[in-house]
Amino acid sequence: MDENEAAAPAVAMVLAAVAAPEEDLVKTSEAFLTDASAALKALEEVDADLAAILSDHLLTVTPDANVIANAKAAILALAAKRAAPAEEQADG
Repeated sequence: MDENEAAAPAVAMVLAAVAAPEEDLVKTSEAFLTDASAALKALEEVDADLAAILSDHLLTVTPDANVIANAKAAILALAAKRAAPAEEQADG
């Protein structure tokens, strides 16, 4: 199973969670992104820290001009934190 096949159930769950009921077919961009962010954070299969980074940097109506660089920096900081030995994390 490749990573696209592994991610498919999580993607389907997020899309199902943000799908509008038939009586409310029109959603603002902000409402859609807010719902997508909440659905992503609620999934057990999704890394909570990474979901927060995606929500903060990418799932916004008016992203910062440096959105990609900021998201990349946040992901790299998270990776560095997780890669640090446990005793350094406890001291930090």
